Amino acid sequence: MKEQWKEWLRAAQRKIVPLAVKYRAVLIVLLAGVLLLASGGRGAQQTAASTDVTEEKTAFDLAAFEQTLCDKLAAVDGVGRVELMLSLEQSGEAVYAVNTRQTTGMDSSQSYESDLTILSDGSYGEKPVTVKNLLPTFRGAVVLCDGADNAQVRLAVTQAVSTVCGIGTDKVTVLKMSDAS
Repeated sequence: MKEQWKEWLRAAQRKIVPLAVKYRAVLIVLLAGVLLLASGGRGAQQTAASTDVTEEKTAFDLAAFEQTLCDKLAAVDGVGRVELMLSLEQSGEAVYAVNTRQTTGMDSSQSYESDLTILSDGSYGEKPVTVKNLLPTFRGAVVLCDGADNAQVRLAVTQAVSTVCGIGTDKVTVLKMSDAS
């Protein structure tokens, strides 16, 4: 019985090895596809989770930005207590991918249809595909601080806010904070 089994394996090997050599590229692609399918479920979940984290990081929070800038300004020598108000020219926005189709009617008129490109990630639902996120544009800033009566402190605060917010120094006003605040 063992000899018959060995003979059958040798015969199968003589037939299969030449086919495997001849179609090795197809076998490699097939094997890669099976490996991708086998790891696809976990990879999709990890991608969805990392997408959520990325979106959370790119969302702009004006209050948090103002607080961080206040903390940094308060660390400058001579500034003292700081309060900050930033005004926005335009708030941030997301630009989404759009599918556009052109159709030509019987009377040679052309029309366009467009719809959002949606990414379905299984149990997580559907989300539009984001092409880019535009950050907000600042209009100006008002800074109240204890050290504003010193010209060097005013200049340092003005330059710092101007640099961080990307606005001209003429759009930044630094005023002395009253003792009652």
